[in-house]
Amino acid sequence: MPLIPLTTLTLLATHGLHQSYQNITRLLTYEHQSEKAAKWSNKASQRLHKTRSTQTSGTVTLLISLLSSLYLLFYIYSPKPPTPYLLPLLSLLNTLLLLLSHHHMSQFWNPRTQVEIPMVEKFNEAIRGSEAVVRVLGFMGGVWGVCLGVW
Repeated sequence: MPLIPLTTLTLLATHGLHQSYQNITRLLTYEHQSEKAAKWSNKASQRLHKTRSTQTSGTVTLLISLLSSLYLLFYIYSPKPPTPYLLPLLSLLNTLLLLLSHHHMSQFWNPRTQVEIPMVEKFNEAIRGSEAVVRVLGFMGGVWGVCLGVW
């Protein structure tokens, strides 16, 4: 019965999106200073681009997963159930997207590349929050993968 995994995925995606929103809000606190630094330093410019691209990929992937799980939750229990290939197709799509996004974010948001800076607490919270989003992406990719195997 797909109700439990789809509900779990919906809740996880909602949690991940909330966490992403908080991280992006925290990072925006330092946006102006980061843009100034990016004008003078290629390294700062690359890090600003990577920060934006990883946050975007994680957020968009979580949104796609949320919409997919909500769609399936409502469509499965409608009078006209989905075609048999829809569940495995959406499971495969979400598994791939989540694992790619997990890999993309984990290359940048990890303790090896992100060092917490004293007296910049919102940035440090964004680092920890982004690492939490990476874990959510990986877990959700695993759940969609299990669903793919079951459906």
